[in-house]
Amino acid sequence: MGGEKNIKIIAEKNQLYVLPDSTKVWMQPGSSIRYAKAFMQDRRVWLEGNSLFEVQKHKGSTFQVYINDAFIEVKGTCFLVKQEDAYCSEVTLFEGEIEFNIPSTCQKTAMLPLQKLTYNSMDSQTQIDNIANISWENGRYNLKDVPLDQLIQIVSRMYHTDILMEGVHRDEVSFSGSIHYNESLDNVLNKIRFSLNLNIRKVDDRFILY
Repeated sequence: MGGEKNIKIIAEKNQLYVLPDSTKVWMQPGSSIRYAKAFMQDRRVWLEGNSLFEVQKHKGSTFQVYINDAFIEVKGTCFLVKQEDAYCSEVTLFEGEIEFNIPSTCQKTAMLPLQKLTYNSMDSQTQIDNIANISWENGRYNLKDVPLDQLIQIVSRMYHTDILMEGVHRDEVSFSGSIHYNESLDNVLNKIRFSLNLNIRKVDDRFILY
């Protein structure tokens, strides 16, 4: 692909970018997408970083997202791609149908809704885990009865921060609510605190729920 025929978008903050086919890309800071000017003839996107895609269906036209020596074949759907380091990528499917392709090994993995695939490009290994009770709707994660352990893991990953628990009966506690894609960490922690009747304190760069 020659540079003059490409469009590249770099997100300096959380932003929504709409592709020419009306596909929505919810981009996280520091992530970038690249696609051809003739996109409607060739719906391929090269992604660096983390973004959530709401792909519009177009009859007879597939949509592909390229990441780290692999690509995702899409059939009108909603999924999140996270690339936290040079070799590891995570793809979480919220609805619809996608296929994860590794050309070097000819491996294809069909994903079902509410599954997360982890891909390591060093050894071309993939692993699939089920996620529960989380959906995506127009800029919002909706969580229903998500166990506190899982919620803390999700929020820690979303905001690249350490959240610890002290003296909380984590197995007995679950959270229902929503998190907007550009909501501040303080807001999210306050929601958790009020909803579950917990306290919070900050020690250095860590947050402690108790």
